[in-house]
Amino acid sequence: MKKSASRSGSEIITLFTQQKQEMELHVAKKQFDALNDELKRRREQLLGGKKKEVKVDASKAEKFKTMDEHKITLEELEVKIQTSVVNGLTASEAQARLIRNGPNMLSEKKAVPWFVKLFHELTSVFAMMMWVGSLLCFIVYGITPEDPSNLYLGLVLAIVVTLTGILAYFQNEKSEAMMEAFKNFIPPETQVIRDGKQQKLAAKELVVGDVVIVELGKRIPADIRILESNGMKVDNSSLTGESLLLLRTNQCTHPDNPLETKNLAFFGTLNKEGTGKGVVIFTGDNTVIGQIAGLAASSDSEESPLRQEINHFIKLIATIAFIVGIAFLIFGLTTGYEVLTSILFCIGIIVGYVPEGLLATVTIALSLTARRLAQKKVLVKNLEGVETLGSTSCICSDKTGTLTQNKMTVENLWYNGAKCKGHNRQKNGPKFKYEYDLNDKGFQDLAECAALCSEAVFDSTLPQEKTIKVNQDVGLNDEQKTAKIQKLTEEWAQNLEKLPWLDRPTIGDASETALIKFLQPIQDVMYTRSLRKLASDATGKLARMPFNSTNKYAFIIVEYEQEDSHYCLFTKGAPERIWGLCETIQIRGNQEVKDQRWEDAFNQINSFCGKNGERVLGFAKLHLPKQQFPKNFQFNLDKFNFPFEKQSFVGTMSLVDPPKDAVPDAVIKCKTAGIKVIMVTGDQPVTAAAIAKQCNIITETSVNEIAESEGITFEEAFYRSNAIVIHGDRLTKMAIDDEGKPEAEKGRLLSEWLDKSQIVFARTSPAQKLIIVDGCQKKGHIVAVTGDGVNDSPAIKKADIGISMGISGSDVAKDAADMILLNDDFSNIVIGIEEGRKIFDNLKKTITFVLCGNISEVIPFLAMVAVQIPLPLTTILILFIDLGTALMPSTAFVYEDAEIDVMTRRPRNKNEHMVTPKLIFFSYCLQGYIQCLGAFLCYFIVMTDYGFTITGLIGLQTKTGYLPKNTDVYDPTDIFLGNTELRDLYFKNINENRDYDVCSDYLKNSAGSIDFLFSKNAKADLRMTYLDCNKEQQRWNMNILWDECKIDLVSPITNKPVCYTTEAITHSQIGYYYGVVFTQAANYFALKTHKSSIFFQGYKNPMMFFGFFTQILVVFCLAYIQVLNVGLQSRDVVFEHFGFPSVPFCMVMILFNEIRKWFVRNIPPTGEIPNWWQRCTVF
Repeated sequence: MKKSASRSGSEIITLFTQQKQEMELHVAKKQFDALNDELKRRREQLLGGKKKEVKVDASKAEKFKTMDEHKITLEELEVKIQTSVVNGLTASEAQARLIRNGPNMLSEKKAVPWFVKLFHELTSVFAMMMWVGSLLCFIVYGITPEDPSNLYLGLVLAIVVTLTGILAYFQNEKSEAMMEAFKNFIPPETQVIRDGKQQKLAAKELVVGDVVIVELGKRIPADIRILESNGMKVDNSSLTGESLLLLRTNQCTHPDNPLETKNLAFFGTLNKEGTGKGVVIFTGDNTVIGQIAGLAASSDSEESPLRQEINHFIKLIATIAFIVGIAFLIFGLTTGYEVLTSILFCIGIIVGYVPEGLLATVTIALSLTARRLAQKKVLVKNLEGVETLGSTSCICSDKTGTLTQNKMTVENLWYNGAKCKGHNRQKNGPKFKYEYDLNDKGFQDLAECAALCSEAVFDSTLPQEKTIKVNQDVGLNDEQKTAKIQKLTEEWAQNLEKLPWLDRPTIGDASETALIKFLQPIQDVMYTRSLRKLASDATGKLARMPFNSTNKYAFIIVEYEQEDSHYCLFTKGAPERIWGLCETIQIRGNQEVKDQRWEDAFNQINSFCGKNGERVLGFAKLHLPKQQFPKNFQFNLDKFNFPFEKQSFVGTMSLVDPPKDAVPDAVIKCKTAGIKVIMVTGDQPVTAAAIAKQCNIITETSVNEIAESEGITFEEAFYRSNAIVIHGDRLTKMAIDDEGKPEAEKGRLLSEWLDKSQIVFARTSPAQKLIIVDGCQKKGHIVAVTGDGVNDSPAIKKADIGISMGISGSDVAKDAADMILLNDDFSNIVIGIEEGRKIFDNLKKTITFVLCGNISEVIPFLAMVAVQIPLPLTTILILFIDLGTALMPSTAFVYEDAEIDVMTRRPRNKNEHMVTPKLIFFSYCLQGYIQCLGAFLCYFIVMTDYGFTITGLIGLQTKTGYLPKNTDVYDPTDIFLGNTELRDLYFKNINENRDYDVCSDYLKNSAGSIDFLFSKNAKADLRMTYLDCNKEQQRWNMNILWDECKIDLVSPITNKPVCYTTEAITHSQIGYYYGVVFTQAANYFALKTHKSSIFFQGYKNPMMFFGFFTQILVVFCLAYIQVLNVGLQSRDVVFEHFGFPSVPFCMVMILFNEIRKWFVRNIPPTGEIPNWWQRCTVF
C-alpha cells in the first residue's frame, strides 16, 4: 500500500505552502539570476560580445505567480477590474458578473470511488499471488473434478484474499471530501458596498470588483486587496502555520511575491484585530487557494518500507515457486509421468509455496499493533507506517510545538538587582517554595507594570468555527441555530471555568499572553487594569502607544494618585531599549542612580537569558510631577510632551517556550537506539541551540561556540566537535554554490554537516526543510519528520514516516502525516519506534515460521515426483496448515514482548531486507528441513504400521497393478493370491484363445494405475494388486515387500481393514499433517526469540496458548468429524499416530536453537565485528 495523497482541503493548504516556498526560492533565484545577468552584461561589454535575449515561458507559471493586482496603482486596478473603490459595483453589474463567473465557491473534485480503492487493495502483489493460486486450484478441479479438495482450496483462497483486502480497505480509508475543510473558512455573510451603500450579502454572491468591509473576528470572504486598514491583523495559521498576527496595510511590500505582500488578504484567513476595507480581486476557483486546488492531482508517494519488503518477499517466493514448479514439470515429463499428472504436480508445488495465511497474518499483526499504539495515544493512519517508524534512523523534528510546549511562559524575573525563577502559582500550588515575594515592593511594581502595559486578555467567547458550523447546518432554521449557539456558548463557558489559566484561550500576542497567564493567579489582570484609568491626549484618544518594531517599546499613561503625582508612565519593550530610557533603577521601592555597577549587572542578566534562548522584556515607570502635569493634562504622544527618557527601570521578565517534560529522556532513548535526532527550526541559532541543549540533542560544546570563543572560523572549528548549529543562510549559500554543478556533486556540504551526530538547523525556511529531509534520505536514512504547523506539512509528506501533533498540530499537518501523537508527547515516538522494531522482528519470525511450514508442504510433492512415493500431503491439508493450524500461532508472534536489546540495536539499514539469504537458509535448510523430517517420520511410521515398507513405497506412485474385486480376500495359497479379477481374465483367455499360460501377455497387459489420491480404489487389498507372474511356477507373486500389519483397524469409510489398502495412504497423510502440527509448536518455541533464551523471555503470551489450542481443535475436528473425513479425505487415526513420532525432531529444533542463541550471546566479538554466530545465524 502506498502513502496516498489525500484529496482533502488539508492537502490544498499543503500545496499552498509548497507554492509559497517555491515563490521564495523563485524570488531568491531571480535575484541571483539578475546578478549573473549583470555580471554577464559587463563581461560582454568588456569583451565586445553581444547580448543574448532571454526568453521566458510564462505559460508554465501559475496565474498567481504572474499576478500584478497587488502592485499596480488603485486607478489602474479600477480600470482592470472595472469597479469603483469608493462606491463599489452597481447591483446590476454585480448580478451580471455573478451569472457570468459563477458563485464565490471552490469547486469540489471527484473523490476516488470506493470500489476503485477496494480493487487496489484486492490487486496488491501479495493478493495477486493468492488469486493466481486460487485460479490454479480451479484449473486442477476442472481437470480432475472427482477431487473436490481443489475446489475447496480455490474457494477458501479467494475468500481469504477478499476478506483481508476488505479489512485493509477499511483500516486505511480516509476522508475524501474535497475542500470539506474550506467550507468552514467561508463566512456565511459579509458586509459589501454596492451602489455606494453598505449592505449585508451572502459571501458566495461576491464577485470581482466588490468592495467588502472586513469586520473583527470574521474570515476573509475572497482574495482582496486592502484599501483601508485600521490596525487590521490577520491570522494566516490556517494557510501558513504561523500563529503570529500579520499586519495588513494598503502598501505593497513584496512586488515579486504576492503571497508575502501586506496589501493582500487571502480567502479563509481570519481577521483577529482591527477592521479594514478591500476590493475583491479573485473569487472561487480563481483565488490563490482555488488555483492551487486545481494543481492537486492523484499523485502517489513512495511505497512504505514494509510494503516494499512484503512485495520483495512475494516476488522472491513466486520466483522460487515457479522455478521449482516448472523444473519438476520438466522432470516429471522426462521420467515417464503423463502430461496431465505432471501439470498437477507443478500446480501442487506452486500452491504449496503460496503462503496463504501470511496476508491475513500481516494485516492482523499491523491492525493489532495499531490498536495497541492507539491505547498509548499514538494514532496510526497507515498500518505500514508502524514498521517504517521502527526502521527510522533519523528524526527531523520541528522545535515549536513538537519539542517545546508552544506556550511562552515566564522563566526568570530580575528585580531589586536579583534574579529569581518565575514559577507559575497555579501550576505549582500554594505549598511550593517560590523565589519571588508577593509582598515585595519591587515585585509589586514589576507585576503592575507588566499587567498595565499588556493588552492581551482571556477569551471567553465561543470559537467562531463552532458558530460557523452551526450557521452552515442546512438542517436547522434560524431559531434552532440561535438556540444551539446559545447552548454551545453556555457549555463553552462552563468548560472554561474548569480549565487552569495556563490552558485558557487568549486574544493577544504570545509574549503578552505569557505575562497575563503568569500574573492572573496572583491577582486578576482585569481588576489590576481597572484600578488605573487611562489618561487621554488632546484629541480624546487614550494615552497608549502600541509596540512597533522601529521603536521596540510600548507605553501607557494612567491616572495614578500619589502625594506628588497625578499620572504615571509605564513602559515595556526590548530590555536594552528600555534601559536606555532610564536614569535610575528601582530597588525595593527606592530609586538608585544607574552607574557602572548596575550597567554590568543589567548586561550580565541580559546575556544570561539570551544564551539560554529566553526572550527578555524590560519594564520601566515614571511618576509625572503634579506641578508640570496637573489633572486633565493633555498629553501629546506624537511630540512627547512628557519626560519619556527619564524613567526608572523596574526590572525584566524573560520568556521561554520550554521543552516538554518527557522530551529530554525521549531524545536520550532515541540516541541509545542509534537514531539521530535533528532539530530543524525557524528560530534564531542562539535560541535553537539553547533548547537543543535542554532537550539533550546537543550535549557538548558546539562548533559554533568553539569558533566564537577562540576567534577562529567556522571551517577551522568544524572537526573539533560533533555538535553543530547550521544557519539557514549557509543552506542558501550552498544552494547558490551548487548551481551548475553535476547532480552527483550537489549537496556535498550538506552531506558533511549531516555526518555530525548532534545537529541543529536554525533560521531555516520551510523550503529548506525539504532540502534537509532529502539530504538525509540520500545518505541512506529512513527519515521521520515531526511537526505541527502547515509549514511542516510538505516535509512531513516528503519523509518516509510523517508524524504530527494531535493537540497543537494543524489539520493540514495531521492530514499529511502517517502518524499522529494524540497527546503531543514526543516521547511517544520512542514507544512507536519500539513497537515498529518489535513488529519487524515478529514479522520476520512469522515469515520464518511460514517458510519452514512451506518446506513441509512442498517437499511431499517433490518426493512424489522424485522418488515416486504416494503423496504424503494433499492440497486441502496444505490449506488446513496455512489457514488452520499455522494461522493463529503465526499471529501470536505479534503479541510477543520485544526482546531486551530491541532499543539498543542500530537502526535497520535501508537496503536490509526483511527476507534475507540467511533467513531463507535458516528456514529451508535448517528449521524447515528438521520439521519436514519429523513429519516424514510420522508418515513412514503410519505406513509401516499398516503393512507398507519404506523400500516398498519408493516407486509405488507410478507402479501399475492388477486391481482385484472389492470382495476379494487375500489368499497366499492361491496362484492369483485371491485376485478373482485376474482369475476371471485367465479363464476368459482360455475360452477365447485356448491359452493355458497363467503368465500370458493377455493377463499382463491388463495392468493399470492405482489411485492413491481418492477413495475409489480404497477397498482393494494392494497385496494382490502389485503382482508379477512367475512363468516357471505358473503363479502370481507379490512384486513389492510387505510388512506385518501392526494395527488392526477397520476404516469407517470402506468398512474394510486399513492395512495394505490406499486407506493407509490417507491415514499416513493425516499422520504427516499431525507431524507438521507438532513440529510447528516446537518451531514456535525455537523462533520465539532471536537472541534471548526462551526461558528468559518466558511464556506470558496468552495468544501463544490460544494458538496451540486452535491447533488441537483443528486436529480433532479433522480426526473425529465424519463429514470432514469424507469431504476432506481426513481420517480418525489411532492415538500413537497423533504426531508423537516427530517429538525427537521437536526437541532437536528447540535444543539446536537454544545452543545457537547461547553462542550468539556469549562469544565475544572481534573488535567491532560481531562473532560468527551473530553474523551468520541471526536472521
